[in-house]
Amino acid sequence: MSDAPLAIVTGASSGIGAEFTRVLLARGHRVLAVARRADRLAALEAGSNGRVVAEVRDLTADGATEAVAARAEELGGAGLLVCNAGRGIRGRFTETDPSDTLAMLRLNVMASVDLTSRVVPRMVARGSGGVIVVASTLGFVTTPYLAAYGASKAFLLSFAEALSCELRGTGVRAMALCPGPTVTEFGDVAGLGDRVEKTPGHTTAEEVVAGALRAWDAGRTVTVPGTVTRLMTAALDHAPRPVARRVMERVFR
Repeated sequence: MSDAPLAIVTGASSGIGAEFTRVLLARGHRVLAVARRADRLAALEAGSNGRVVAEVRDLTADGATEAVAARAEELGGAGLLVCNAGRGIRGRFTETDPSDTLAMLRLNVMASVDLTSRVVPRMVARGSGGVIVVASTLGFVTTPYLAAYGASKAFLLSFAEALSCELRGTGVRAMALCPGPTVTEFGDVAGLGDRVEKTPGHTTAEEVVAGALRAWDAGRTVTVPGTVTRLMTAALDHAPRPVARRVMERVFR
């Protein structure tokens, strides 16, 4: 069991992160599952025969990313990092609590970059490994009423693409995973109401992770799971920016 490759999955307590944990286990990985909710992580640990190691952390807390990276090294070093932890806030930016917005950016952006900076260089030193950065289709287009959230995902998309170029020839890879509307707890927490379920082509966490790992196995750098989501994203990405802005404004108002 100790010879099984180790994957770090952040935001592992629910949704896409929990599904990544389950599927990576089925693929023969051990998983260092990182999240704040101890009860959810305990449920993932149960029945895993020790292959899920719970790491209860708030990644925005001082020293959290350092502790996760250190724990991974204690377990033999990570072969895969899935930066999935994140949250969203819907609303008019001027009416949003600034402390909530900054907390979101610390989790979505700073924690992902910080953990990547601690884990990926060790992969490079070993000559193998990879990182999947969970961005969003909203990273391709301006998103009124999700201004800071969409901007955080645009950052992550750009970061992962640039990293994939810089890592060429090292034996380590990077991929941006850009899910569209996905039915998880995220929508409720972000204040999206029933918008996700009403969006044509919405996906499930199972579909997102299956698509992500197919793309990973194929060596892709950016992937958008779901045929309908890919078509809609491509249309908005190629539309004049004022048009795309107006479309997204109507969707999220």
